[in-house]
Amino acid sequence: MIRTLAHAPNSLTKEFDLAAAAESIGVEVVRIAADDDGWIDVPALARVAGAGVAYRCAGGPLARAIHAGAPVHLNGATAEWFTGLPHEVTGRNWALVDVVGARAMLTGTATFIKLAEAKFRALPARRYAAVDELESALALVHAPDAIALLATTDWLTIDSEYRVFTIGREVVAWSPYLVQDDPWTPLLRTHRASFHDEAATFISSVLAALPDAEVPPTAVLDVARLQDNRFIVLEVNHVWSSGLYGCDPDQVLRAVIRAANSEPSEHATRWRWQPDPAAATLHR
Repeated sequence: MIRTLAHAPNSLTKEFDLAAAAESIGVEVVRIAADDDGWIDVPALARVAGAGVAYRCAGGPLARAIHAGAPVHLNGATAEWFTGLPHEVTGRNWALVDVVGARAMLTGTATFIKLAEAKFRALPARRYAAVDELESALALVHAPDAIALLATTDWLTIDSEYRVFTIGREVVAWSPYLVQDDPWTPLLRTHRASFHDEAATFISSVLAALPDAEVPPTAVLDVARLQDNRFIVLEVNHVWSSGLYGCDPDQVLRAVIRAANSEPSEHATRWRWQPDPAAATLHR
């Protein structure tokens, strides 16, 4: 049973509402301090970690706490799961590679590359035209060759993007975050070109079609609506670290609690979050 929420938000959008939702159901909120750049006090986080604790903070500090030995146990969709989704769901052929594999892909054509298990401001997801561009970007953050990357040579023309939180097959919260180059504001839900409800329906159909063993306990699925009106899964993220935008904080809290409140047997399954140790070595 979850009794505590370790809360170190990297965005204030609806985060206070999420903390209030936790307190309203009797979950103690322990706020973890962050510096002016948003970097969280990892030792303080590690002191809170343990049984009965859920987490709502950036993945990087959580990963560093885990690598330091903190008993943080979380479950959610993985990069391997994302790359295994059917082509008609993701719209592209994705590969999970290290730096050597990314170099090989770049020798043939321009390649879109992103970190597989982390968000890092100094190494954003982007399209690289050649190997030397990638090498320069990796050198700036001292990225080791073993770091896990997602890569695709396919390119999509995107009209709008949406965030969808799930628990099992259930879609629990959703919101637009980019519609025809208009970034998130609360007014975006009323944009004439926002298809956020349709994006949620799309994810429901994707999850309904999967075998039971292929349905993650929790996920944040970013959905793109393409200019040809198709919906695709753009990327997969974690419920404990993804921004809410306009998503219902009460429902997001349900997903956050589910991610931390799994049966012990689930901790040894494919859904156990095991952050990439190479990503923990990146330099700011």
